[in-house]
Parts: sequence; C-alpha cells; structure tokens
Amino acid sequence: MKTLVLLCLLGVAYCAPQLGDRDVAKDEESIEPFEFSMAVNDDENTVYTTRQESQDSNGVVQGEYSWVAANGIRYIVTYTADALNGFQSQIREEPTDIVVRVPVPQPEFQKRR
Repeated sequence: MKTLVLLCLLGVAYCAPQLGDRDVAKDEESIEPFEFSMAVNDDENTVYTTRQESQDSNGVVQGEYSWVAANGIRYIVTYTADALNGFQSQIREEPTDIVVRVPVPQPEFQKRR
C-alpha cells in the first residue's frame, strides 16, 4: 500500500508543469500596455456602475470604478498598482439624486402534484 501511495505521489510530481529559466525571463519581459473601460446605466433597474483601467509599458496600473449603492450614494474607488508601492486606493463618496428601486421578491410558482 505504501508503494502505491509513493508511486501516485511521484506521478503527480512528474506531471506538474516545470518552470524553466526561459519561461521566467519571458514573463518578466511581457508587460504590455492596455486600456479598457465599461459603463452600465440601467434606468429600469437603477443599476449604475463604471470601470476603467490602464497599464503602461512599465507595468504601472491605474484605474477607477464606481457604483451607486442602495442609499443613492455613488462610491468611487481610484487606484494605482506598481512593483514599488503595491496596490494603493482612495474611496470618494458622491451624493446623487438617484432613488434606487429595490427588487420585490416574487412568489415561486406552485408545483403541481
């Protein structure tokens, strides 16, 4: 039984991906700048959210996201992330005149017997 367990462990270790020196260097050099953004403005369901993020060629990420909470306050999170300072964020609150509609639970359909 001990031999079987040992063989299983060796098989798992043998199947694990091996990270060679070339793969490490390739990952370090593969910083590619990007930029994206999205926004949802759903008046019917009172869902309002945004997000935008970018990364420069040095790997510094900057972004912001926001949402309107049930109390009508828009929360805005601005952040940066880099190898030197790590992840840094700031949160702002912005009052709005949005009245968020809370969904009303619907009764489940009666199951027929």
